[in-house]
Amino acid sequence: MTVIDLSDQLDDIRSRYPEYWRSDEAQHEVQALWAGAECNDCGVFERDEIILIELDGQKSWYGEVRMAVAPNGWHAIATSHWYGQGGGGSAPSVWTPIAYTTRDEAVAAGITKLIATFEGVRDWKGSAPANQSSVAQRMIETLKAYLSQSRQLTLF
Repeated sequence: MTVIDLSDQLDDIRSRYPEYWRSDEAQHEVQALWAGAECNDCGVFERDEIILIELDGQKSWYGEVRMAVAPNGWHAIATSHWYGQGGGGSAPSVWTPIAYTTRDEAVAAGITKLIATFEGVRDWKGSAPANQSSVAQRMIETLKAYLSQSRQLTLF
């Protein structure tokens, strides 16, 4: 997997602009890292692709990988997830610290992130429905199958 770590550049920009989140200058510098990618005033890419992975038989269990492609071909990802008791997520942004050079790498990274998220749901020790752990495990298996299938397709 070819990843581009932008953490140092982002940290530098943040250090030079104490209120970077509302600085037009900081926004322009970050956009330049992503080859002038189109984004809104919060740095969220204007266009993205969403891969939705649902758990059969459970309407409220699913995950999304959201990807955006910059003019230089770099891919930014973000994930969203939902389950019976909650969920969360975000959108791809020019403030994303990692870029991927191919779509396949971005998809694999997003699915891997979702697997880790649902492992946390599965392993939750607090108050949860009795079936949460087993349903989360099914979701993890669904995600792993998707990941395996997408990797096999790239071999041909």
